[in-house]
Amino acid sequence: MTKSASEVVIESSVYGSLPVKAEQIIRFPKKLVGIPDYSEYALLQLDETAFYLLHALQDDFHFILIPAADVVRDYEFDLSPETVELLGIKKPTEVLPFLIVNIIEEQLFVNLKAPVLVAPSSRTGCQYVIHDKDYPIRQKIFGKETS
Repeated sequence: MTKSASEVVIESSVYGSLPVKAEQIIRFPKKLVGIPDYSEYALLQLDETAFYLLHALQDDFHFILIPAADVVRDYEFDLSPETVELLGIKKPTEVLPFLIVNIIEEQLFVNLKAPVLVAPSSRTGCQYVIHDKDYPIRQKIFGKETS
């Protein structure tokens, strides 16, 4: 990663050189579930798609995300007061929920149980495990159809 006054450049083995503006950097104070080493990521939309790249600033490590609204209707859950405070927001509508995309045997799945929440106003994020709804960890969204 190289830094300049207004942006950093991440060197990704998959995506090449990625210029990142300050407003695209999201802090994860509690880190992502199962990923304890990274607390700062760049959130970058992949060219002309619904998908986003969440790439660690500190290493060549990334996830593919998709906005929850692009995948599922009526996706609702209550945020704990601790999460509202952590994200530095006044109301839950200030949060953008993203879903982690997994590719399994040429099919795309998302995790509806543990979305990645981003508060653009504070540039803070967290992974939030939903306990008040019975959402699946693996929900198929796109894939190769078999006949």
